Amino acid sequence: MKTQMLKGILIRWNDDKGCGFIRPDASHVDMATLHGPASEQEIFIHISALKHMCRRPELGDTIFFLIETKLDSKLNAIQAYIEGVEANTANGENTKPYLGNGNSKIPISATGVITRLFIIAVVLIGASLTYQTFTDTTRLISQTQ
Repeated sequence: MKTQMLKGILIRWNDDKGCGFIRPDASHVDMATLHGPASEQEIFIHISALKHMCRRPELGDTIFFLIETKLDSKLNAIQAYIEGVEANTANGENTKPYLGNGNSKIPISATGVITRLFIIAVVLIGASLTYQTFTDTTRLISQTQ
C-alpha cells in the first residue's frame, strides 16, 4: 500500500519554537484519522520535518507531508516540503530515508537489515538447541529414576 502525500496550508507558525499547524486540503476528506477526516484536523508540524528546505516556513505556505500518529493520538506532519521552495542539497546531508518516526538516525540499508536478521536467527537457533538439550537431559534423568 502506497502512502498518500497530503497537501495543506500552514495556518499557524511560531518561528521561535520552530513549530506550527497545517490545515489539510479539503480534498483529503476521504482519509480518516483517529479523530475523523484528515481535512477537519489541524496537523502539528515541527521544523525538523522541513530541515532540508532552503527557507523556514511562512504563514500561508502550501505544505506537502505525511501523517504520523503519536502514541497520545496526536497527528504530526513528517517528511514535509514547501511547495515551490527548493530543497537544500548543498549542505551534503545524507538524503537516505530513515526508519522510525522521523527522529531516528538509523539509515535504512540492506546490509544492516540482513545483519540483524542473521543475529536474530543465530540467537533463535542457540535458544532452540539449549532448550532441546535441557529437555533431553531432563527426560534422561526422569527415566533413570
